[in-house]
Amino acid sequence: MDSISLLPDDFLLHILSLLPTKDVLNTSVLSKRWRYLWKLVPKLQYIDIDENADHGIFVRFVDRSLLLSMAPVLESLHLNLGRHCSDVDIGFWVRIAVEQGLCELNLDYEHYQIVPCRLPQSLFTCGTLVVLKLKNVSLKDVQFPVCFKLLKTLHLESVIFLDDESPKKLLSSCPILEVLDLTREDNDVDNVASFSVMVPSLQRFIYNGGCGSELVMNTPSLKYFKTFDCGSECMIEYLPEIVEAHVEVACSNTDDILRSLASVKRLLLCLPSEPELPTGSIFHQLEHLDFCTCGTEWDLLMFMLKHSPKLRSLKLNDIHGYTIVSQSPMFHWDEPSSVPETLMFVLETLEWRNYRGWKIEKELASFILKHSRRLKIATFSPAGCTQVRMELRTTVGMKYRILTELARLPRGSRECELVFG
Repeated sequence: MDSISLLPDDFLLHILSLLPTKDVLNTSVLSKRWRYLWKLVPKLQYIDIDENADHGIFVRFVDRSLLLSMAPVLESLHLNLGRHCSDVDIGFWVRIAVEQGLCELNLDYEHYQIVPCRLPQSLFTCGTLVVLKLKNVSLKDVQFPVCFKLLKTLHLESVIFLDDESPKKLLSSCPILEVLDLTREDNDVDNVASFSVMVPSLQRFIYNGGCGSELVMNTPSLKYFKTFDCGSECMIEYLPEIVEAHVEVACSNTDDILRSLASVKRLLLCLPSEPELPTGSIFHQLEHLDFCTCGTEWDLLMFMLKHSPKLRSLKLNDIHGYTIVSQSPMFHWDEPSSVPETLMFVLETLEWRNYRGWKIEKELASFILKHSRRLKIATFSPAGCTQVRMELRTTVGMKYRILTELARLPRGSRECELVFG
Protein backbone atom coordinates (compact mmCIF):
# COMPACT_ATOMS: atom_id res chain seq x y z
CA MET A 1 0.00 0.00 0.00
CA ASP A 2 1.30 3.49 -0.81
CA SER A 3 2.37 5.64 2.14
CA ILE A 4 -0.20 8.38 1.55
CA SER A 5 -3.05 5.88 1.95
CA LEU A 6 -1.82 5.22 5.50
CA LEU A 7 -2.68 8.74 6.56
CA PRO A 8 -5.84 9.35 8.63
CA ASP A 9 -9.01 10.36 6.80
CA ASP A 10 -8.83 13.92 8.13
CA PHE A 11 -5.42 14.43 6.51
CA LEU A 12 -6.54 12.94 3.21
CA LEU A 13 -9.70 15.03 3.16
CA HIS A 14 -7.67 18.17 3.77
CA ILE A 15 -5.40 17.32 0.83
CA LEU A 16 -8.36 16.55 -1.42
CA SER A 17 -10.00 19.84 -0.42
CA LEU A 18 -7.16 21.67 -2.15
CA LEU A 19 -7.95 20.10 -5.54
CA PRO A 20 -10.66 20.82 -8.13
CA THR A 21 -13.54 18.41 -7.58
CA LYS A 22 -12.99 16.79 -10.99
CA ASP A 23 -9.50 15.72 -9.87
CA VAL A 24 -10.84 14.60 -6.50
CA LEU A 25 -13.24 12.15 -8.16
CA ASN A 26 -10.40 10.69 -10.20
CA THR A 27 -8.82 9.43 -6.95
CA SER A 28 -11.73 7.03 -6.42
CA VAL A 29 -10.06 4.45 -8.69
CA LEU A 30 -6.84 4.30 -6.67
CA SER A 31 -8.01 1.64 -4.18
CA LYS A 32 -11.00 0.46 -2.17
CA ARG A 33 -10.24 2.98 0.56
CA TRP A 34 -10.37 5.87 -1.92
CA ARG A 35 -13.55 4.69 -3.66
CA TYR A 36 -15.96 6.66 -1.49
CA LEU A 37 -13.63 9.08 0.29
CA TRP A 38 -14.35 11.82 -2.23
CA LYS A 39 -17.96 12.01 -1.01
CA LEU A 40 -16.74 13.34 2.34
CA VAL A 41 -14.63 16.20 0.97
CA PRO A 42 -16.01 19.40 2.58
CA LYS A 43 -14.75 21.81 -0.09
CA LEU A 44 -16.00 21.58 -3.67
CA GLN A 45 -14.51 23.48 -6.60
CA TYR A 46 -15.95 23.35 -10.11
CA ILE A 47 -14.22 24.97 -13.08
CA ASP A 48 -15.82 25.44 -16.49
CA ILE A 49 -13.60 27.71 -18.58
CA ASP A 50 -12.76 25.48 -21.55
CA GLU A 51 -14.98 26.57 -24.42
CA ASN A 52 -14.15 23.39 -26.33
CA ALA A 53 -15.40 21.10 -23.55
CA ASP A 54 -18.93 19.69 -23.51
CA HIS A 55 -20.95 21.97 -21.24
CA GLY A 56 -23.66 19.37 -20.78
CA ILE A 57 -21.15 16.91 -19.34
CA PHE A 58 -19.97 19.59 -16.89
CA VAL A 59 -23.53 20.33 -15.72
CA ARG A 60 -24.31 16.64 -15.18
CA PHE A 61 -21.02 16.17 -13.33
CA VAL A 62 -21.81 19.01 -10.90
CA ASP A 63 -25.36 17.72 -10.41
CA ARG A 64 -24.18 14.21 -9.60
CA SER A 65 -21.25 15.07 -7.34
CA LEU A 66 -23.25 17.60 -5.31
CA LEU A 67 -26.16 15.20 -4.81
CA LEU A 68 -23.80 12.40 -3.73
CA SER A 69 -21.82 14.58 -1.33
CA MET A 70 -21.94 13.20 2.22
CA ALA A 71 -19.75 15.78 4.00
CA PRO A 72 -21.22 16.58 7.45
CA VAL A 73 -20.88 20.28 6.62
CA LEU A 74 -20.17 21.77 3.22
CA GLU A 75 -17.43 24.23 4.09
CA SER A 76 -17.18 25.86 0.67
CA LEU A 77 -18.54 25.79 -2.86
CA HIS A 78 -16.50 27.52 -5.56
CA LEU A 79 -18.05 27.87 -9.02
CA ASN A 80 -15.63 29.28 -11.60
CA LEU A 81 -17.80 29.66 -14.69
CA GLY A 82 -16.22 31.08 -17.81
CA ARG A 83 -19.10 30.12 -20.12
CA HIS A 84 -22.82 30.75 -20.16
CA CYS A 85 -24.63 28.75 -17.52
CA SER A 86 -28.38 28.85 -16.95
CA ASP A 87 -29.89 30.40 -13.83
CA VAL A 88 -31.72 27.11 -13.29
CA ASP A 89 -28.50 25.09 -13.06
CA ILE A 90 -26.72 27.62 -10.86
CA GLY A 91 -29.78 27.94 -8.64
CA PHE A 92 -30.04 24.17 -8.28
CA TRP A 93 -26.40 23.87 -7.19
CA VAL A 94 -26.69 26.72 -4.70
CA ARG A 95 -29.88 25.30 -3.16
CA ILE A 96 -28.25 21.89 -2.65
CA ALA A 97 -25.23 23.53 -1.04
CA VAL A 98 -27.39 25.63 1.29
CA GLU A 99 -29.23 22.49 2.42
CA GLN A 100 -25.85 20.98 3.34
CA GLY A 101 -24.96 23.82 5.72
CA LEU A 102 -22.88 25.89 3.28
CA CYS A 103 -20.27 28.09 4.98
CA GLU A 104 -18.65 29.75 1.97
CA LEU A 105 -19.91 30.46 -1.55
CA ASN A 106 -17.60 31.81 -4.24
CA LEU A 107 -19.44 32.38 -7.52
CA ASP A 108 -16.95 33.62 -10.12
CA TYR A 109 -19.09 34.15 -13.22
CA GLU A 110 -16.89 35.44 -16.05
CA HIS A 111 -19.38 35.34 -18.92
CA TYR A 112 -20.02 39.06 -19.49
CA GLN A 113 -21.79 38.78 -22.82
CA ILE A 114 -25.10 37.91 -21.21
CA VAL A 115 -27.31 39.20 -18.43
CA PRO A 116 -25.72 38.48 -15.02
CA CYS A 117 -27.01 35.34 -13.38
CA ARG A 118 -29.72 35.35 -10.70
CA LEU A 119 -29.54 33.38 -7.47
CA PRO A 120 -32.24 31.50 -5.54
CA GLN A 121 -33.92 33.20 -2.59
CA SER A 122 -32.81 30.38 -0.29
CA LEU A 123 -29.24 31.70 -0.43
CA PHE A 124 -30.30 34.95 1.22
CA THR A 125 -31.68 33.22 4.30
CA CYS A 126 -28.72 30.87 4.70
CA GLY A 127 -27.99 30.92 8.42
CA THR A 128 -24.65 29.10 8.10
CA LEU A 129 -22.96 31.32 5.50
CA VAL A 130 -19.75 32.98 6.74
CA VAL A 131 -18.14 34.01 3.43
CA LEU A 132 -19.98 35.16 0.29
CA LYS A 133 -18.18 36.16 -2.93
CA LEU A 134 -20.23 37.10 -5.99
CA LYS A 135 -19.06 38.22 -9.42
CA ASN A 136 -21.31 39.28 -12.33
CA VAL A 137 -24.52 38.54 -10.48
CA SER A 138 -27.91 40.29 -10.44
CA LEU A 139 -29.63 40.84 -7.11
CA LYS A 140 -32.55 42.77 -8.60
CA ASP A 141 -35.05 40.03 -7.74
CA VAL A 142 -33.93 39.45 -4.14
CA GLN A 143 -36.83 39.70 -1.71
CA PHE A 144 -35.96 41.69 1.38
CA PRO A 145 -35.53 41.36 4.28
CA VAL A 146 -32.73 38.79 4.06
CA CYS A 147 -30.68 37.27 6.87
CA PHE A 148 -26.94 36.65 7.02
CA LYS A 149 -26.51 36.39 10.78
CA LEU A 150 -23.07 34.68 10.55
CA LEU A 151 -21.65 36.44 7.48
CA LYS A 152 -18.23 38.00 8.14
CA THR A 153 -16.78 38.40 4.62
CA LEU A 154 -18.59 39.79 1.58
CA HIS A 155 -17.08 40.32 -1.89
CA LEU A 156 -19.20 41.98 -4.58
CA GLU A 157 -17.82 42.51 -8.09
CA SER A 158 -19.96 43.79 -10.95
CA VAL A 159 -23.15 43.08 -9.02
CA ILE A 160 -26.42 44.66 -10.17
CA PHE A 161 -28.99 45.91 -7.66
CA LEU A 162 -32.55 47.14 -8.01
CA ASP A 163 -31.92 50.65 -6.62
CA ASP A 164 -30.01 52.67 -4.03
CA GLU A 165 -31.88 51.05 -1.16
CA SER A 166 -30.93 47.47 -2.09
CA PRO A 167 -27.28 47.66 -0.93
CA LYS A 168 -28.42 49.29 2.33
CA LYS A 169 -30.85 46.45 2.96
CA LEU A 170 -28.27 43.82 2.07
CA LEU A 171 -25.58 45.22 4.35
CA SER A 172 -27.99 45.83 7.22
CA SER A 173 -28.75 42.09 7.17
CA CYS A 174 -25.12 41.32 8.07
CA PRO A 175 -24.85 42.25 11.77
CA ILE A 176 -21.28 40.93 12.26
CA LEU A 177 -19.78 41.73 8.84
CA GLU A 178 -16.04 42.43 9.14
CA VAL A 179 -14.69 42.41 5.56
CA LEU A 180 -16.22 44.06 2.48
CA ASP A 181 -14.60 44.04 -0.96
CA LEU A 182 -16.63 46.07 -3.46
CA THR A 183 -15.87 46.58 -7.17
CA ARG A 184 -18.28 48.68 -9.26
CA GLU A 185 -18.47 49.39 -12.97
CA ASP A 186 -18.58 52.86 -14.56
CA ASN A 187 -21.64 55.09 -14.88
CA ASP A 188 -23.83 53.42 -12.26
CA VAL A 189 -24.55 50.32 -14.35
CA ASP A 190 -25.31 48.61 -11.04
CA ASN A 191 -28.42 50.86 -10.71
CA VAL A 192 -26.97 52.52 -7.60
CA ALA A 193 -26.30 56.25 -7.80
CA SER A 194 -25.10 56.50 -4.21
CA PHE A 195 -23.68 53.38 -2.57
CA SER A 196 -24.07 53.54 1.21
CA VAL A 197 -21.89 51.44 3.50
CA MET A 198 -23.29 51.82 7.01
CA VAL A 199 -21.81 48.87 8.87
CA PRO A 200 -20.80 49.40 12.52
CA SER A 201 -18.91 46.08 12.70
CA LEU A 202 -16.86 46.51 9.48
CA GLN A 203 -13.09 46.32 10.00
CA ARG A 204 -11.70 45.96 6.48
CA PHE A 205 -13.04 47.67 3.34
CA ILE A 206 -11.62 47.55 -0.20
CA TYR A 207 -13.42 49.76 -2.72
CA ASN A 208 -12.86 49.97 -6.47
CA GLY A 209 -15.27 52.56 -7.82
CA GLY A 210 -16.01 53.41 -11.42
CA CYS A 211 -16.48 56.84 -12.98
CA GLY A 212 -19.61 58.68 -11.96
CA SER A 213 -20.37 56.59 -8.88
CA GLU A 214 -20.73 57.82 -5.32
CA LEU A 215 -19.71 56.27 -2.03
CA VAL A 216 -21.07 57.11 1.42
CA MET A 217 -19.38 55.53 4.43
CA ASN A 218 -20.17 55.28 8.12
CA THR A 219 -17.90 52.55 9.48
CA PRO A 220 -16.68 53.52 12.97
CA SER A 221 -14.83 50.21 13.59
CA LEU A 222 -12.86 50.24 10.32
CA LYS A 223 -9.16 49.42 10.70
CA TYR A 224 -8.12 48.99 7.06
CA PHE A 225 -9.37 50.99 4.07
CA LYS A 226 -8.22 50.69 0.45
CA THR A 227 -9.80 52.60 -2.39
CA PHE A 228 -9.18 52.97 -6.13
CA ASP A 229 -11.62 55.60 -7.29
CA CYS A 230 -11.81 56.99 -10.83
CA GLY A 231 -13.77 60.15 -10.16
CA SER A 232 -16.72 59.54 -7.86
CA GLU A 233 -17.45 61.47 -4.72
CA CYS A 234 -16.48 59.83 -1.42
CA MET A 235 -18.31 61.01 1.69
CA ILE A 236 -16.68 59.35 4.67
CA GLU A 237 -17.46 59.79 8.32
CA TYR A 238 -14.47 60.10 10.67
CA LEU A 239 -12.74 56.73 11.16
CA PRO A 240 -11.56 56.68 14.80
CA GLU A 241 -10.13 53.12 14.66
CA ILE A 242 -8.35 53.32 11.30
CA VAL A 243 -4.83 51.86 11.30
CA GLU A 244 -3.91 51.56 7.62
CA ALA A 245 -5.27 53.20 4.46
CA HIS A 246 -4.42 52.99 0.76
CA VAL A 247 -6.01 55.93 -1.05
CA GLU A 248 -5.83 56.41 -4.83
CA VAL A 249 -8.60 58.76 -5.89
CA ALA A 250 -9.40 61.30 -8.57
CA CYS A 251 -12.42 62.90 -6.91
CA SER A 252 -12.73 66.56 -5.95
CA ASN A 253 -13.47 66.28 -2.22
CA THR A 254 -10.05 65.03 -1.18
CA ASP A 255 -10.18 67.27 1.88
CA ASP A 256 -13.10 65.29 3.30
CA ILE A 257 -11.28 62.00 2.69
CA LEU A 258 -8.08 63.19 4.38
CA ARG A 259 -10.04 64.58 7.30
CA SER A 260 -11.69 61.20 7.91
CA LEU A 261 -8.25 59.54 8.09
CA ALA A 262 -6.85 61.73 10.86
CA SER A 263 -6.19 58.70 13.12
CA VAL A 264 -4.41 56.55 10.52
CA LYS A 265 -0.97 55.08 11.32
CA ARG A 266 0.08 53.84 7.85
CA LEU A 267 -1.02 55.67 4.71
CA LEU A 268 -0.44 55.29 0.98
CA LEU A 269 -1.55 58.42 -0.81
CA CYS A 270 -2.06 59.10 -4.51
CA LEU A 271 -4.21 62.17 -5.20
CA PRO A 272 -4.98 64.23 -8.32
CA SER A 273 -3.22 67.45 -9.23
CA GLU A 274 -4.10 70.40 -7.01
CA PRO A 275 -6.07 68.40 -4.43
CA GLU A 276 -8.28 70.10 -1.87
CA LEU A 277 -6.57 70.02 1.53
CA PRO A 278 -8.34 70.05 4.90
CA THR A 279 -7.80 72.95 7.26
CA GLY A 280 -6.70 72.40 10.83
CA SER A 281 -6.33 68.63 10.47
CA ILE A 282 -3.42 66.84 12.09
CA PHE A 283 -2.51 63.22 11.42
CA HIS A 284 -1.57 62.75 15.05
CA GLN A 285 -0.98 58.96 14.75
CA LEU A 286 0.65 58.72 11.31
CA GLU A 287 4.00 56.91 11.46
CA HIS A 288 4.51 55.70 7.87
CA LEU A 289 3.64 57.62 4.69
CA ASP A 290 3.88 56.09 1.21
CA PHE A 291 3.54 59.09 -1.09
CA CYS A 292 2.92 58.66 -4.83
CA THR A 293 4.79 61.16 -7.01
CA CYS A 294 2.99 60.44 -10.29
CA GLY A 295 0.87 63.57 -10.49
CA THR A 296 0.38 65.27 -7.14
CA GLU A 297 1.96 68.57 -6.23
CA TRP A 298 4.85 68.64 -3.78
CA ASP A 299 2.83 71.06 -1.68
CA LEU A 300 0.75 68.09 -0.55
CA LEU A 301 3.90 66.33 0.68
CA MET A 302 4.90 69.45 2.64
CA PHE A 303 1.37 69.59 4.06
CA MET A 304 1.61 65.96 5.22
CA LEU A 305 5.03 66.53 6.79
CA LYS A 306 3.78 69.62 8.58
CA HIS A 307 0.69 67.89 9.96
CA SER A 308 2.16 64.48 10.91
CA PRO A 309 4.10 64.99 14.17
CA LYS A 310 4.88 61.26 14.63
CA LEU A 311 5.99 60.43 11.08
CA ARG A 312 9.10 58.22 11.29
CA SER A 313 9.11 56.67 7.80
CA LEU A 314 8.61 58.34 4.42
CA LYS A 315 8.49 56.52 1.10
CA LEU A 316 8.29 58.36 -2.25
CA ASN A 317 7.39 56.39 -5.34
CA ASP A 318 5.89 56.92 -8.79
CA ILE A 319 3.78 53.79 -8.36
CA HIS A 320 2.13 54.12 -11.77
CA GLY A 321 5.29 54.84 -13.73
CA TYR A 322 3.81 57.44 -16.06
CA THR A 323 5.11 60.81 -14.88
CA ILE A 324 5.33 63.26 -17.80
CA VAL A 325 8.52 65.28 -17.67
CA SER A 326 7.30 68.46 -19.30
CA GLN A 327 3.78 68.69 -17.92
CA SER A 328 3.72 67.19 -14.45
CA PRO A 329 2.96 69.68 -11.65
CA MET A 330 5.53 67.77 -9.60
CA PHE A 331 8.12 69.91 -11.41
CA HIS A 332 6.89 73.14 -9.83
CA TRP A 333 7.94 73.43 -6.24
CA ASP A 334 9.18 76.25 -4.06
CA GLU A 335 11.14 75.46 -0.94
CA PRO A 336 8.95 76.29 2.09
CA SER A 337 9.88 79.26 4.25
CA SER A 338 9.88 77.10 7.36
CA VAL A 339 11.05 73.52 7.84
CA PRO A 340 8.43 71.04 9.14
CA GLU A 341 9.34 69.94 12.66
CA THR A 342 8.76 66.34 11.62
CA LEU A 343 11.80 66.56 9.36
CA MET A 344 14.01 68.08 12.00
CA PHE A 345 13.09 65.96 15.02
CA VAL A 346 11.17 62.79 14.04
CA LEU A 347 11.84 61.33 10.56
CA GLU A 348 14.18 58.31 10.70
CA THR A 349 13.76 56.53 7.34
CA LEU A 350 13.54 57.83 3.79
CA GLU A 351 13.00 55.59 0.76
CA TRP A 352 12.69 57.04 -2.75
CA ARG A 353 11.84 54.60 -5.49
CA ASN A 354 12.01 55.44 -9.19
CA TYR A 355 14.34 58.32 -8.39
CA ARG A 356 15.61 59.85 -11.65
CA GLY A 357 17.84 62.65 -10.44
CA TRP A 358 15.86 65.36 -12.21
CA LYS A 359 16.45 68.91 -11.02
CA ILE A 360 13.29 69.18 -8.93
CA GLU A 361 13.86 65.74 -7.41
CA LYS A 362 17.41 66.66 -6.49
CA GLU A 363 16.19 69.88 -4.86
CA LEU A 364 13.67 68.00 -2.73
CA ALA A 365 16.18 65.28 -1.83
CA SER A 366 18.63 68.00 -0.78
CA PHE A 367 15.97 69.70 1.35
CA ILE A 368 15.02 66.48 3.16
CA LEU A 369 18.59 65.27 3.74
CA LYS A 370 19.75 68.69 4.92
CA HIS A 371 17.01 69.22 7.50
CA SER A 372 16.38 65.66 8.77
CA ARG A 373 18.50 65.65 11.91
CA ARG A 374 17.44 62.19 13.09
CA LEU A 375 17.49 60.41 9.75
CA LYS A 376 19.15 56.99 10.06
CA ILE A 377 18.90 55.69 6.50
CA ALA A 378 18.06 57.18 3.11
CA THR A 379 17.54 54.74 0.24
CA PHE A 380 17.33 55.84 -3.39
CA SER A 381 16.33 53.35 -6.10
CA PRO A 382 16.60 54.29 -9.80
CA ALA A 383 13.78 54.00 -12.28
CA GLY A 384 14.97 50.84 -13.97
CA CYS A 385 12.18 48.38 -13.32
CA THR A 386 9.82 47.07 -15.97
CA GLN A 387 6.83 48.86 -14.41
CA VAL A 388 8.26 52.21 -15.52
CA ARG A 389 7.96 53.48 -19.10
CA MET A 390 11.05 52.90 -21.22
CA GLU A 391 11.85 56.60 -21.65
CA LEU A 392 11.77 57.09 -17.87
CA ARG A 393 14.20 54.29 -17.01
CA THR A 394 17.70 55.05 -15.76
CA THR A 395 20.80 54.03 -17.71
CA VAL A 396 24.08 52.89 -16.10
CA GLY A 397 25.70 56.25 -16.80
CA MET A 398 22.78 58.11 -15.28
CA LYS A 399 22.93 55.90 -12.18
CA TYR A 400 26.59 56.78 -11.63
CA ARG A 401 25.86 60.50 -11.99
CA ILE A 402 22.90 60.29 -9.60
CA LEU A 403 24.89 58.36 -7.02
CA THR A 404 27.71 60.91 -7.15
CA GLU A 405 25.30 63.84 -6.78
CA LEU A 406 23.48 62.25 -3.85
CA ALA A 407 26.73 61.44 -2.04
CA ARG A 408 27.74 65.12 -2.21
CA LEU A 409 24.51 66.45 -0.71
CA PRO A 410 24.86 67.73 2.88
CA ARG A 411 23.14 65.65 5.56
CA GLY A 412 21.72 67.05 8.75
CA SER A 413 22.16 63.73 10.55
CA ARG A 414 25.64 62.35 11.15
CA GLU A 415 24.14 58.87 11.55
CA CYS A 416 22.40 58.90 8.17
CA GLU A 417 23.44 56.01 5.91
CA LEU A 418 22.98 56.64 2.20
CA VAL A 419 21.94 53.53 0.23
CA PHE A 420 21.64 53.41 -3.54
CA GLY A 421 19.66 50.34 -4.60
